[in-house]
Amino acid sequence: MATPDPALSARDVVEIQLNALARNDAPTQDAGIKQVWAFAHPDNRAMTGPLPRFARMIHSANYTHLIDHRRHDIEALETSDDNAVFAVRVLARDGNLYRFIWQVRTAETDAGRTWMTTQVTPSQATGEQMTRLDGTQTPALNLT
Repeated sequence: MATPDPALSARDVVEIQLNALARNDAPTQDAGIKQVWAFAHPDNRAMTGPLPRFARMIHSANYTHLIDHRRHDIEALETSDDNAVFAVRVLARDGNLYRFIWQVRTAETDAGRTWMTTQVTPSQATGEQMTRLDGTQTPALNLT
């Protein structure tokens, strides 16, 4: 499991969490959610914790599209020395695309000044489809 590290960029932190959620139950049940919790900013933990409560929140309708999603795309919206905001699109296991706003901020930890998640907005359906009615790929989608 990755832990907050000053060497990780804001984008790295978001990517680590999304990759973990994409395979949430590997190697153990809710390992992905535990990975996300490891990067939860202390202010975020105070509002959403403890871990069992946080896990219930991630399994709720607002965030369930992150669990076992097929692909994701991250776009930087704002960045500064201590705050970064990303637009995240996920191709969920239900085949639909959902958008989240993912905010990270620096925090002082035992390891030093590290990026940690302060907020993730509830999912919003984008209305985008993976293929057009004629069967061709939608060119706007470049999900990794």
